[in-house]
Amino acid sequence: MSYAPRPQTSPPSQTLATRWLLALVTVSLGGYLVVQSLSGQFIQLFLNARLDASVGALLVLQLLFAVAVTVLGFFFAPATVARRSIAAGIAVAAVLLVALFQAVRLTARLGRGGFLLSFTVADVFVMMTLGLGLAWLIVRSRPGLSFVSLALVVVLSLAHWGLLMGGIESATTQIMMLILSAVVVAAIGWGGVLASRMSGRGAAPSLYSAAAQPPHQQPPHTQQNDRPAERGPVI
Repeated sequence: MSYAPRPQTSPPSQTLATRWLLALVTVSLGGYLVVQSLSGQFIQLFLNARLDASVGALLVLQLLFAVAVTVLGFFFAPATVARRSIAAGIAVAAVLLVALFQAVRLTARLGRGGFLLSFTVADVFVMMTLGLGLAWLIVRSRPGLSFVSLALVVVLSLAHWGLLMGGIESATTQIMMLILSAVVVAAIGWGGVLASRMSGRGAAPSLYSAAAQPPHQQPPHTQQNDRPAERGPVI
């Protein structure tokens, strides 16, 4: 009697790792596109009343595409639907707030208040780092202690203020802020990892139920510390 070969399937841990990595890369790409859009020519919509309609539509579509990529990245994550939805909503809210306060800063005569907005709530580097950092901590189900790491966005605000006061040219300022934002985002992610280890929590809840695993199956262990391996990218 011959038996048909059984199709090979990836183990759940490998599938989870792939989805977490895909989510991390996609969210990072979407965040970069959002920052490039809101810190680039998109502000011309608020400054140039004679801007051609086709150019304005293109700028809006570029921003919408960047937001869509970011939202898609969160829904790639193997977390619960509630956490993915909350994370995506926070990312969209951050984009809307930045666009709103940029419009206020550029169109209203606020004096010193407008300068204050330029490196706080109207600063795309500060707000997107805060929004995406918060959203990632939520979708990864990090403990409450990890949200303390969000205070690192103050470094971005102070750095941008220093660059503006120092008269650094716009292109150099954007490059430096982009690099610093990436560093702060990574630090927030690692803050969530450290908080999880301090609280003794494991990986984020996923769509895969523990009941679906074969009975008596031992969780994967790392050779480093013999603790259950966290699925997906560490951060």
